[in-house]
Amino acid sequence: MSLISRMGNGIMAESTDINLPRAHQARFPNRCVVCSHDNPASHVKLVTGTLGWWTWLLWCWGKPFIVQAPACRGCAWKLQAWRFINLFMTIAIALVAVWLVWPYFKDSVPRSLHALAMMGLALVCLLPQIVFEVFFARPFDVTAYSESVDYEFTSEDYAIDFAMLNLDAKHVKINGEIVQS
Repeated sequence: MSLISRMGNGIMAESTDINLPRAHQARFPNRCVVCSHDNPASHVKLVTGTLGWWTWLLWCWGKPFIVQAPACRGCAWKLQAWRFINLFMTIAIALVAVWLVWPYFKDSVPRSLHALAMMGLALVCLLPQIVFEVFFARPFDVTAYSESVDYEFTSEDYAIDFAMLNLDAKHVKINGEIVQS
């Protein structure tokens, strides 16, 4: 059985996730993380918050995690634009859920549960966007946890090259399966 799930007919761009320890300084192939052109002249810097059990409960992201990856100048701008649009859409959907949909449910929820019910409503309204992002992933993204980081690539070849460059880490997981420990 392959460690990597194939994308099939190529219509959906599901990501190949490489999990490394958070303390490991990740090394990237000398290709653009978006288009895979060799020797890009610039980099893209991505900042994300740490996810944990408290994230969805308290809506609080933990310590920031910053990664710098090689990218063509135009690709770096595109990737940042995709991330900005995603953030804008998330905020817009949550606000619409709270301001336009919440009033219809407000009276049927006990007052002591209003905050949790509003968060639940926002999450339910965000589900289509979440599903869209799973099946039409950005070319490169990161998700940070307290002890590890998922580096998410839509290019399977780039992901494998990235994993091979980082085999000296305490562990390397490809789509959740350990290849180096």
